[in-house]
Amino acid sequence: MRFLTSLLLLCAIAVVGCSEKAVVPETSTESVIGLIKPILAKIAESGDREAVGELKSYIEESLAGVDQAKSDALMKDYNELQAMSGSSQIKAKAQEMLSKL
Repeated sequence: MRFLTSLLLLCAIAVVGCSEKAVVPETSTESVIGLIKPILAKIAESGDREAVGELKSYIEESLAGVDQAKSDALMKDYNELQAMSGSSQIKAKAQEMLSKL
């Protein structure tokens, strides 16, 4: 019985908490680029191929939502970066992408 009471109380709190409007901060090109730059800097420094995958969602979703032209240009570079295998190539391409931001 105590479990049922706790569960009902928890559901009531969740319903009351969900009735408030969520405040979603406005996204700007600068804020999205602020998320992309550290990832690119990490790749440019280490040549880490695994970190390349992190970029895709930021470019395709976040950046495209605020600056489609910049997103398209970076996505083209991302696809080239994704196809590279050598660490020095990856580092150079990441550095090139950083300079475009």
